[in-house]
Amino acid sequence: MRDEKELQKLYKDCMDFWGFEKQARVVQEECAELIVATSHILRGRKGSYKKMLEEVADVYLMVHQMMIYFGKEQVMDIVDFKSDRVKSRLEKSKEKLNGDQRN
Repeated sequence: MRDEKELQKLYKDCMDFWGFEKQARVVQEECAELIVATSHILRGRKGSYKKMLEEVADVYLMVHQMMIYFGKEQVMDIVDFKSDRVKSRLEKSKEKLNGDQRN
């Protein structure tokens, strides 16, 4: 596995060389492929687990390139906000489940 510094350089090099428009189209394609792989894994299609892993990795690489373009700090600020919201929803769901189980 590459170290984080090497990966950051790769993401930047890709964005610099191919540019936003090309890489944005690749993001679309990779997300679509992940959607298909998810459908296949949920239906129990043979070989879908490996394909799902590959598509998750492809989307991971592309998302990190988009973070270079939009600014990692800005993206992480939004990730912080959204992860706090998910945490709150999770806690409320657990409380509701626990309350329902007591009744």
